[in-house]
Amino acid sequence: MNRIIITDKSLGVWQGLGGAITEATAYNFAKLDSEKQKKLLDLYYGKNGLDYGWGRISIGSNDFCLEPFEYCERTDLKDFSIEHDKKYVLPLLKQILKKKDLELMASPWSPPKCFKIGKHLKPWCYKKYANYINEWLDAYADEGVNIKYITPQNEPFASQIWESCIYSYRAQRKLAYKYLASIDNVQILMWDHNKKHLSRVADELIRDNKKVAGLCFHWYDGTFADEMWKAKQKYPDKMLVSSEMSCGFSPYDEEVWQKDANYYLKELFLDINNGARAFIDWNMLLDFYGGPTYCDNNLKAPIILNEKGDDFIVTPIYDALKEFAKVFPVGSEVVRCEYSSKDFVVIARKEKDGHKIVIANLSGEPQEITIVAGDKEKRVTLKDKITSFII
Repeated sequence: MNRIIITDKSLGVWQGLGGAITEATAYNFAKLDSEKQKKLLDLYYGKNGLDYGWGRISIGSNDFCLEPFEYCERTDLKDFSIEHDKKYVLPLLKQILKKKDLELMASPWSPPKCFKIGKHLKPWCYKKYANYINEWLDAYADEGVNIKYITPQNEPFASQIWESCIYSYRAQRKLAYKYLASIDNVQILMWDHNKKHLSRVADELIRDNKKVAGLCFHWYDGTFADEMWKAKQKYPDKMLVSSEMSCGFSPYDEEVWQKDANYYLKELFLDINNGARAFIDWNMLLDFYGGPTYCDNNLKAPIILNEKGDDFIVTPIYDALKEFAKVFPVGSEVVRCEYSSKDFVVIARKEKDGHKIVIANLSGEPQEITIVAGDKEKRVTLKDKITSFII
């Protein structure tokens, strides 16, 4: 019989779910009438929905924009302007923030061309580029949007056909610790890339600086729960945040997309059980064809527009996230669970009289399980997708 041990190892407080407010999302949102817009915001930010408390914003353009754009063409920033964002992104952000305060993080996909040589930041432009980031933060603050976290670069080891910039570990440290750390009222999350070598990444990028809050990561090369756990044990006081997740595109089919919902649950549960404090999905609203994306990098989203583009479809990915949100609220004190099965994933939180354990059955078949918490033992049969109970 499968065995789960609930340990006494506290992993900190769960801070919640979130999504990226991309230009693609904002553009699709603007297509909906006001009633449907309100309903969609309730689905994401309402207490009876996903209760999103986090958001991610791109500093400049990315692959899910209508077209590439830049805020300036001069390194002295005399032509700097966020006027582009005032058409779609900022109006949506302001609607969201009227409904709920968010923990917002911002990531650049690339510096403007004037700061770069090929795929790299010019060696003499680090300070000027930090000034650019600060200018963007001030401009958003002037619009009533205050950013709590920044990352030095989205996917710093990736050279993409869309916006990207490559940084060595040393270059990331230089930008973050020497320049970005001097920016007021913002904290830094390092890395913002995949998890395959996260323990080594932590050793390379975590230094003793109170402005560096921790690491954020993506899931695209695999879950690598063991790497997360090593990083968490080495740097227990630093945050781990899942900053991007999405699945490749396929035409909408509820049964097919249910498999993607399982990917989300597996990643989410394993992240939390290995120390993640927050989980930020990628695009919140894409069209029926997985866009718009100017470079044809079409993907899935928890909610998509219908084929006509005048209404939206709530997909199994959303349903899976909602099932999780119902049983694992923000503020839960997470404790680590130890188990070996790959047929299910497990998270647990402290309760007054024991522990609340939540299990996602990924196998599609009933599972017989023994759960141990100190001197307590309980045998259960998993039948539903998500099962929760107190022990």
